[in-house]
Amino acid sequence: MDSGLAAFYALWRDPSVRERLFQLLSHHDLGRVRLANSACCNLVTKRLFLRLRLTFTATSFTRPSRIQALSRVGHHVEHLTFCCPHSDATFLPPLIHPVTGRELCFLYAPYAGSDLADVLTQQYPPLFHAATNVPSFIGALRQVPNLRHLTIRTPGQDAKERYRRGIVDYALISLRIAVERSPLPKLHKLSLSAVHPAALLYLRHMGGFGALPSAARRWGQIRKLSIAVDSWDFHGPSPGLDLLKIIDDFARSFAPGLEKLDFSWLGQRGPCPLTLAADPLFQPPRSGRKLFKEVTGPMSPLPPRPARPPPVLPRLRFMRISNAAMKAPQVSRLVRHHKQTVREFDFEDVALVDGGTWEGALAPLGDGNARGSSCWSCCSTFVATSEPSLGSQSPASTLPVSDPGDEVPMASAAAAAAREELLNVHVDVAGPPQRSQEADLARSPPPHEDQETPRPEAEESETTR
Repeated sequence: MDSGLAAFYALWRDPSVRERLFQLLSHHDLGRVRLANSACCNLVTKRLFLRLRLTFTATSFTRPSRIQALSRVGHHVEHLTFCCPHSDATFLPPLIHPVTGRELCFLYAPYAGSDLADVLTQQYPPLFHAATNVPSFIGALRQVPNLRHLTIRTPGQDAKERYRRGIVDYALISLRIAVERSPLPKLHKLSLSAVHPAALLYLRHMGGFGALPSAARRWGQIRKLSIAVDSWDFHGPSPGLDLLKIIDDFARSFAPGLEKLDFSWLGQRGPCPLTLAADPLFQPPRSGRKLFKEVTGPMSPLPPRPARPPPVLPRLRFMRISNAAMKAPQVSRLVRHHKQTVREFDFEDVALVDGGTWEGALAPLGDGNARGSSCWSCCSTFVATSEPSLGSQSPASTLPVSDPGDEVPMASAAAAAAREELLNVHVDVAGPPQRSQEADLARSPPPHEDQETPRPEAEESETTR
């Protein structure tokens, strides 16, 4: 071997140098290095195909050359991103009978008969047939046996098509069946990023299309769940309570084994999926209706429907709720119910809609009668666009959190001088603060020696256990 090539190969064999080159070189440049030098091909291949992004098309899983290429590098893939965006091509029009012109009722069932095969072939595009080709999905996922993290993205849905099934939904059904029937023993993380609300219905294995009794074992492997759902008008004429229940049922199906849960709304703020039982949207009407529409009869009105119990997450260690609207009692109940197991709460951009304060909402963490309450601490910084978040840093006592709903007024020169004087006052973090509310809003509490200083541009409130 030439001395120059030997030196180049020795350079790539050094782990520190190789990791630094991976950080500096782009994904395209790494591909060129892999093709240019066969000596370091194996060193680059593993890192190059560690994360794989797939945008679903009509030939993604049906072209043999692509499946062969995936079989050669699939054992390196640990993070797969499946992206199927909504577009005009994914919209499905009604099926029309070619003779009578009447609309046909199409009931989808995987592995079903071919009664409507001719009509579907003539009227539906090839993308639909690729999305319903379950064996092709299974064959593709069998090529990635070391998959650890699965990310699903379905952006771009029109609000008018919220209750209409499209090609994206059929692709999600096939993907879920493939995950359940493929050997993926290392899968432990699921991320639903920018998905439409109905996507959780088709990804739910309990009572889902084509689900097997053994499907619960595959989804029981999930330890980390991240959900980012498109929001809608929750207080309009169509509040979408059925979609909220779908989200609640989906989160409950993973509850027994979850260790990390991250939920956020994309768009306007929405309710917290873990507190839907106590949310005002699901409260029974005040005026009960009587049976049989009687006017003067003595029969009592219908009894209210019993509320669903809160989800039980026995292994949860980290909880993050982002871009939500909650009441202070809801936050208190949520924290009180999970504080025995959760090490870190993160309420990012959460608004208290009932005029409550975060001091009252987080009061269960400072309850002296509760077990382990002395291990919690709270530190926060204030920014007008975000809310307190609770983080785990040990050990410290509970510190008050300023109300994020208040706006910081524009201070004059005299007020700025007074605030500067207040900021120089030493504060004992073990006891109640001696600063004014203006000082609390202007600066976060002083960090401990073993506590990382919060970033000034991001507003966080961390509670530590």
